[in-house]
Amino acid sequence: VQGRSSLFNPNTGPHTSVISVYLVSPDKRKRNQVQIMNEVRPKVVKLFPGVAMFFDPGGLVKRVTSFGSQKSVDVEIYGYDFEKARGVIREVETMMHQIPGLADIEVSREENYPEVNVVVDREKAALLGISETDVANAVLFSLNGNGQTDPIIYTDPQNGNEYYISAWLAEEHRKDLTDIENIILTAKTGEPVLLKNVASLKLNAGPVKIERKYFQRVVHLTANPVNRDLGAIATDLEEGLAKIQLPTGFSIKLAGQIQQQKETFEGLLFATILALVLVYMVMAAQFKSLIDPFVIMFSVPMGFPGVILILFLTDTTLSTTSMMGIIMMLGIVVSNGVLLVDYTNVLRRRGRELHDAAVTAARTRLRPILMTSLATVVGLLPMAIGWGTGGETNAPLARTVVGGLSVSTILTLFLVPTIYVILEERFPRHKDEASEQETDWMPAEPGQATTER
Repeated sequence: VQGRSSLFNPNTGPHTSVISVYLVSPDKRKRNQVQIMNEVRPKVVKLFPGVAMFFDPGGLVKRVTSFGSQKSVDVEIYGYDFEKARGVIREVETMMHQIPGLADIEVSREENYPEVNVVVDREKAALLGISETDVANAVLFSLNGNGQTDPIIYTDPQNGNEYYISAWLAEEHRKDLTDIENIILTAKTGEPVLLKNVASLKLNAGPVKIERKYFQRVVHLTANPVNRDLGAIATDLEEGLAKIQLPTGFSIKLAGQIQQQKETFEGLLFATILALVLVYMVMAAQFKSLIDPFVIMFSVPMGFPGVILILFLTDTTLSTTSMMGIIMMLGIVVSNGVLLVDYTNVLRRRGRELHDAAVTAARTRLRPILMTSLATVVGLLPMAIGWGTGGETNAPLARTVVGGLSVSTILTLFLVPTIYVILEERFPRHKDEASEQETDWMPAEPGQATTER
């Protein structure tokens, strides 16, 4: 366990701190990062009542690359007026607390931060030839040094090295507001002028920072999902946000991983549909038929029951990685259907009766289909279990392939021949598709020898 200042964290102040907890390697622990965090959260909160605590998975590198935010849920509130924004923030925050499965709800804008406003009397300052910029630079120079306003570079004549020289008021001369009021300015005539003669100091409270996005003021309400999938939480959030009456000039947007997941799912869905269309077109050109590819495409949905079952049994959410596994599974399922339909056509061209050809093709192709599927399933089992460092990341992909392929392999052997027979009886082929279409590479039936023409 290590502590550090709020580096690469939202700019708040000295009252905040960050404690990083580093876990041992996955092979030395039985629980993953999220499970440990969910167990530690209630215990730590109970130890320190009255202290606001937020738990973020990941480390410093992830925080830097995600621009300070690591939480999966991010609600963005756009609006200019501070007073109206406070009401919207309270309403959205209350709604988020009512959604099951949300924890670590945090508002990015921290209010009531003490500040001192320097109000310049423009008339007095103008008479002395002092501008507001001069006042701002003098205050900044006195409190923080001249590095930002008027950097001084000293070059050592002996070695030529350059050094930055920065000077500011000593600690005993900047303890209270009176010291700030006595900061010396320089009038146009060169005479010294005290700050209190041309400006007044006012104590105020305001936000620690004002965030902007797309040239608009924005406030982020972030949270972490706990024991619930992100899709269900997003649905509840959308329903809750739709009921909130927004003032004029305000808008709310779901961002973070919810928005990324939505965009990724839409892209993967489009890619899946496009892939199926292209596969159908290629098979139609190969088989010179519209019915055979249609029969093969019936094998595509046969893997979905297995995918749903294994995701449920392993408590795995439908994520981007899972979707990629579904696309991989579809390719293997289609190839199994091609083996069945292609060999059934071979037997039909050899004169076999429809039902006999379908049964024989399924029986003959049983071994190669099982060998292909079994090799894939066994090869992906270590990944599906999540062995090794980083195995949890790729486990959903392997699980969807294993589950979908295990079920679809059995269903394909029964349903594809059945659908083939039904469509063939309804839309019989032309009988002039004679044996001249049969090529030399077509496999012989069991017990028969291959003859050359």
